[in-house]
Amino acid sequence: MNMRKSLPLFLVSLLLMQSILSISVQNVEATMGRGGSTDDFSVTEISINSTSASQWIQPDGSVMLYVAKGDLVEISVEVKRGGASLQGSNATVTVEMVHPIGFVMNTTSWSTTPLLGSQSFTDSFEWEAFVAHSYLDVSNNELSGGIIIRAHVFNPSDDRNENDMMEKALPVALSRDDMDAEGDPRDQQLPTASVPTFYGGEYPIDGSDATGIGIWQEDTSASAVGDANWRHSNSGSDYPSASRSRLVFAFRGTNSNCGYGASLDGGLSQAYIQWMCKMQLNSAGLMSAQMHVQTWGQMGAGDFVALELWRGNGAPESTISHNFAEDAPSTAPGQWSNISWDPTDQLGGHSWSYGILFQSDGSGATSGMHVDDFVLFAIEKVSEFTLDINCDNPTGGYTTPPNTIIPMYCTVKNNGYQSAQVRINSNVSNVSWMNPSLPAIRIDSENPNQHGTTVMLPAIPGGNTTEMWINLSVPAGADVQQQVWQVWWEDAGGTQLGEMGRVTADLAITEQYGVHLSSTAPLLADSLYPGEATSIPFKLQNAGNREAGYTVTSSFQSEGWVSYVTDLNHSIVQMPMPLAKGEEVQLLLNVTAPSYATPGEVPFSLRAVCPSCGESLFGTDVISKKIEIPVLREVEMYAEDMEILAPANGNARVVYIDLLNLGNDDEAYSLDLVQSNWKLQAYLSSDETPILDAWDGETSIALNLPMPVGLAPGLYTARVTATSVDDPTVSEQITINVDVTDTSAVFVSDEDADQSYIPGSEAQSMRFEVRNDGNQDDRFAMSMELPEGMNAEFVQLVDGDLTPILEPGASYNVTVRFSFDEGTNGQLILKVIATSVNDPTVSSNGKCTYRVGSQNWLRIISTESTIIDEAGEYEVIVTVRNQYNDGQSVTMDLDQGETNRWYSASVSANDRDFWLEVEGNREVSIKFVVQSSSLENLDQDFIETTVTVWAISNSVEDAASLELPVTLKRTSTDADAASSDGGSIDWVGIGIWVVGGAIIIALLGVLLVVLNSEEEEEEQSWTGDGYEDNLTATYGAVAAAPNVGSMEKSVPSVSPPTPEPAVQSGPPVPPEGLPEGWTMEQWNHYGQQWLDNNS
Repeated sequence: MNMRKSLPLFLVSLLLMQSILSISVQNVEATMGRGGSTDDFSVTEISINSTSASQWIQPDGSVMLYVAKGDLVEISVEVKRGGASLQGSNATVTVEMVHPIGFVMNTTSWSTTPLLGSQSFTDSFEWEAFVAHSYLDVSNNELSGGIIIRAHVFNPSDDRNENDMMEKALPVALSRDDMDAEGDPRDQQLPTASVPTFYGGEYPIDGSDATGIGIWQEDTSASAVGDANWRHSNSGSDYPSASRSRLVFAFRGTNSNCGYGASLDGGLSQAYIQWMCKMQLNSAGLMSAQMHVQTWGQMGAGDFVALELWRGNGAPESTISHNFAEDAPSTAPGQWSNISWDPTDQLGGHSWSYGILFQSDGSGATSGMHVDDFVLFAIEKVSEFTLDINCDNPTGGYTTPPNTIIPMYCTVKNNGYQSAQVRINSNVSNVSWMNPSLPAIRIDSENPNQHGTTVMLPAIPGGNTTEMWINLSVPAGADVQQQVWQVWWEDAGGTQLGEMGRVTADLAITEQYGVHLSSTAPLLADSLYPGEATSIPFKLQNAGNREAGYTVTSSFQSEGWVSYVTDLNHSIVQMPMPLAKGEEVQLLLNVTAPSYATPGEVPFSLRAVCPSCGESLFGTDVISKKIEIPVLREVEMYAEDMEILAPANGNARVVYIDLLNLGNDDEAYSLDLVQSNWKLQAYLSSDETPILDAWDGETSIALNLPMPVGLAPGLYTARVTATSVDDPTVSEQITINVDVTDTSAVFVSDEDADQSYIPGSEAQSMRFEVRNDGNQDDRFAMSMELPEGMNAEFVQLVDGDLTPILEPGASYNVTVRFSFDEGTNGQLILKVIATSVNDPTVSSNGKCTYRVGSQNWLRIISTESTIIDEAGEYEVIVTVRNQYNDGQSVTMDLDQGETNRWYSASVSANDRDFWLEVEGNREVSIKFVVQSSSLENLDQDFIETTVTVWAISNSVEDAASLELPVTLKRTSTDADAASSDGGSIDWVGIGIWVVGGAIIIALLGVLLVVLNSEEEEEEQSWTGDGYEDNLTATYGAVAAAPNVGSMEKSVPSVSPPTPEPAVQSGPPVPPEGLPEGWTMEQWNHYGQQWLDNNS
């Protein structure tokens, strides 16, 4: 029974204890602030409550609220406590209005009431949107940007912070208007004077002032927003033609002073009979701007409605616009389409009036467009800014031994819209390192004039980035320690934003053996000639924080260098050298260059080692320098013969001069000669030496002494100077003395005969110059060497064959009279010799070449044989050919010899002078005049005569000749003819046959000679184009009989007595008869030759 009663009591007791423990545990958790879900406060909602807020439909269908600049916005924030706690706890709510640049524009905070688990608390505040920030992507009408509403809740017990903050963007437009046509004066109800809205105005196309209120008016049909919209036509009608009407965003002013951000429109003011102020879009104060409206309707061809920006009164050249047609708006009534335009790139920093333009021409019209819901989105420039600072400092800080430089590289970006003036500062917590005279921190930036612990950076343009290096130098010998290094940036401009960012880094100095070698000497420590010495200063410092002993050694990259270390008193230092931590000592490195050092820069290094440290040294243990070996230029010259004794007889002398390069570099030397008298005519074998090797490179040059004739006796000098090509200041010279003795010498000129000579013609004269080229007065004996066929003699000489006495350099013209024998041809050389009287062993000669007869450059050709048997005038044609390689001027002449007793001969006046081109031919007429008495008184029945025809070249030295044969036939008087008629014997005929036979035999003999001469022409080319034998020229290529009839007679022909038939004595007559124009008499004489030439 007792057991049954105790069991229920036990169970009740357990339940009671559990309840008490549960309440106790909750109270303990609340007291201890353990957090968790019970104390998790979060921001659950940010809401915007404003009658002026508008909704924007994004491309994805979502809705975004936006407001306009100047709107008052009520912002509500809801926070909630999680869990199921029954004990209340409050929290602090902070709301910040943050500009997208990053600075806080406004801060509001409040405390919640004590909240139990799962309870919420909402509070709100009012904020005025005083800065526009919004951006419309006109390609897809997506709205972005805006002021950031940042709400944050704080409770000390809240350890879940990921939901403590919430952000929401609120785009702020620069201006907006519902376009309810409040500015339409037709309803007699204009809006509040100071509130901007749209007003209509009619403007001329030339940009002058408004002339009226225009056609724009209220339309109360269904609107996109509000209760009405604008249209540019009367109800139920089409819009007017030839109209230019604007909707101007403006307000009604109280006076002509519209204030900042607006300008007076005079014409519009007259139309409305009150001050009308156009709102201005100051593009210089904007980062971007986009205009937006909604519309529907259609336009006639050539007409348009557009978003418009204009300057002044809006002349076409001061206007930019966006035609609604570019966005293809809807034509269906009430179906509104978005029209968006981004003119940012066209604004150019100007101030613009803005609105909507309707313009029509004189053609057809429609009802036009309806326009509603104007918004001007923009991002305004603000003076505030923030910085994005990025540095390469390690997260765990810096760890370094003493005597190091720790660089921190940072980039700073100006997130603002305008240039920002920023100051950078840096310090380290060890004050001893911050000695103002030598701080351990150096800042390198784009400011080249400041490098201390505080540096004013050049102005950073908006959106730009600048870079800088902050260098911290840890002192040598610094003890093991922990320090803090800080760098921060401040606003140094008029915005007074204070500190803009800070970087803090921990710094730990470790224990380390260290060394620091340095030298005040430049990289090119010194310049030494071969064998010279110098001292190079350097500093050795124990840069570590432990004591150590150091040994310093040097190393050169070429052989022969000698170096050792001394103190400043030039006493040799014993190595190793012990130094306490941080201790330093000034030393000298003494260096001697090799005796045969070549030019160039010789690198060397100086190294410090610590034999007792047992580990590597930290710091600068090696320094490298260079020593320059300049070019040593030195030259030496010598000659075996310094004194020359020689006559001025033209026999050259040569003096060899040796030149040695004693410098340390390969070198070439230019050579220059200076003579005491230019008449010495000395010259060098070269103007420049080859490149000579360094150290005793050698070459020889020749000083040539021509010893010219006529050089006056005496002492002359020739100074040779060798000058370095690379360094003209380095030179050496040597002087050679030349002693000229008394000398006899003579010169005889060579002359040029500028014509050709006809053999047998009259004697002519030529002068030869004889000059005394000796160096003393002299006279000369003259003599000649004559070629065969030439006759010559001296005229006007003294004492037979001597010249007058001639001073040195004087000359005398010796005249030679000469002629040529008949039959002489070719080039004859006359040598005129002058022999010194002072020294008969000295002589000289001059020459002249005479071209006598033909040189084969002209040729006379004749193919006619002349027989004169009647008195009268005859004409014979000869051909002159030019066989020279250039054109020639030719003069024709005639030599009759003794034939003038029978007839007279002359060259036709038109053929005496003419010009022949290369390979040209000219026919020349030779005229013969014979008197009857000459033919009647011939001694024989036939007389063979010749006339020499000359063709003389006036261009070259040549004269060609031709022996032209002429046969005379004796004629009888009338009495002789009568007596011969009575006889039975024809003595004339018999005489003709006898003479004709003799001529034929002679001609055959001559023909054989000609044929033989043609064979000789193959061996003697010089005669191939020379004179042409008379018979060969006459009969060599007979194509027809040599008809006497081919010679034209200038006297009337008289028929001779008819001879009696004679017995044929010539060759048989051809079957076809005699050749044309031949007589039987001619056939008897020349028929056989005709047959031979035509067989």
